[in-house]
Amino acid sequence: MCYPVHDSNMIEWLRTQVRVLEAWRESIALKPQIDIELLSRVEDHYQWLTREIQLLETAFEPEARRA
Repeated sequence: MCYPVHDSNMIEWLRTQVRVLEAWRESIALKPQIDIELLSRVEDHYQWLTREIQLLETAFEPEARRA
């Protein structure tokens, strides 16, 4: 499945997913018995998605300037 990631709505949706991951990460970290493996996986995904969003924004930045 391929989506037009240069669409500002798609980028905003991805940013929302980052905020969801942040909340999930905090929820895991606040539990008395922290699941370190789960916390690590969520953190890895958070870092990956954050980098991907930055790359997408950078890749489409020149297009926005031409418009």
